[in-house]
Amino acid sequence: MESTKQMASSVKRARRARPMAVVAAAALTLLLGGCATLFGEGSQRRGVSSSVVDYLYPSGEKFEPATESAVPQVRLPARVGLVFVPSHNDPVGVSAADRSALLEKVRQTFREQPFIERIEVIPDGYLRPKGGFDNLEQVARMYGVDLVALVSYDQIVRTDQNAASLLYWTLVGAYTIHGNSNQVSTFVDTSVFDVKTRALLFRAPGTDQRDAGSTAVRVDQTQARLAGESFSVAMNAMTGNLDKSIADFAVRAREEGQVKLVDRRSGGEWRRGGGGSTQWWELALLLAGAALLLRRR
Repeated sequence: MESTKQMASSVKRARRARPMAVVAAAALTLLLGGCATLFGEGSQRRGVSSSVVDYLYPSGEKFEPATESAVPQVRLPARVGLVFVPSHNDPVGVSAADRSALLEKVRQTFREQPFIERIEVIPDGYLRPKGGFDNLEQVARMYGVDLVALVSYDQIVRTDQNAASLLYWTLVGAYTIHGNSNQVSTFVDTSVFDVKTRALLFRAPGTDQRDAGSTAVRVDQTQARLAGESFSVAMNAMTGNLDKSIADFAVRAREEGQVKLVDRRSGGEWRRGGGGSTQWWELALLLAGAALLLRRR
């Protein structure tokens, strides 16, 4: 009889303990959920971009050259405009001043070419989102340039929580444990267009990818630092490729006839002089190609 009473008492205690265990589990879930809400979800991904195609061909417009069967005419020495393609969102960790400084580096690459008369850095505020070639022609006339180099970019910022993020449920863990893995991928591209014929003359890409760990409370700062560094490195890579693209364009212009080089002063076509003499611009192109080859070696 006594044994039966003990068994009944144990059953009652177990029944009372079960709801308390459920309550404790629910409280722990709410606590962890609250921490997840405070420090963000387990995985986050965001991106910013500026597209040459979206700017020049809004609403899916098709390419239509300004003049049918027109061969692009590049007047030498060339006048070039340099500008970022407009975007609704700026790259993470890159201010307007940073972008201007990066464009100055690209400008210097153009200025080193002997057949460039001048290059103008154009504020991106002059380009309207989805402005098309009409907007580009307006800006080109405003700055007195024949060619426009459009710099576009794509940047993806991602963060994931690793196994160490389980310690985020403590306040100390959120400040000291590197439970977040952050990654940034950046792609930049410079596309040079002849404004009159709307023809793409050449382009140069640049890429970069980097990652770093962070605590929960330092995610934003780490992402901004990584994004700024990645954007700068990608721009530098693109600038290096720009040297090669300009040299390749010079070869196509001289040997393949894909573009027509015109004397800005006389209006005539650039060509070799009589008696086998060489025009100054051809010599400059050859010297530029030789310098590039020596630099590679």
